[in-house]
Amino acid sequence: MNKIVAFDTDLIGCYGICVDISRTWWIGDRKPSNAMIYAMRHAHEHIMTNMEMLKPGVMIPELSKGMHMLDDAFQAQKYGCMMHGVGLCDEWPLVAYPDAAVPGAFDYPLEPGMVLCVEALVGEEGGDFSIKLEDQVLITEDGYENLTRYRYDPALMGEG
Repeated sequence: MNKIVAFDTDLIGCYGICVDISRTWWIGDRKPSNAMIYAMRHAHEHIMTNMEMLKPGVMIPELSKGMHMLDDAFQAQKYGCMMHGVGLCDEWPLVAYPDAAVPGAFDYPLEPGMVLCVEALVGEEGGDFSIKLEDQVLITEDGYENLTRYRYDPALMGEG
């Protein structure tokens, strides 16, 4: 087969709590291309770096301003937001990319107990693949806890 397969879950779990994670896998007996491995690592770096900004008191516009920048080649295809809330509903609050941020729209601080999904869609416009990654993160009293335990595909991370 030798293809990329991706899933974005968006499901309702126990007690009506929304669960939203994304993963991308390599399916096949050959190795993924260097471009695929680079895109996967770039998407991983994007969400891991953005996650490091998460702690109580950080204002949502600060997240937009301080985010990891995707390569220029990936800008046209980027996801609609870099983070969003999740819980009994999905998508609030929205943490926009700087070019889509609306001043004052989400001018709130992060608080312990909030859950955010940190995500990336990495692919070139007109390209033949995209990488979609998303982890669900709890804001704690002193930082964050990544609630997503499912690992990243080793072949696409260049480990296999």
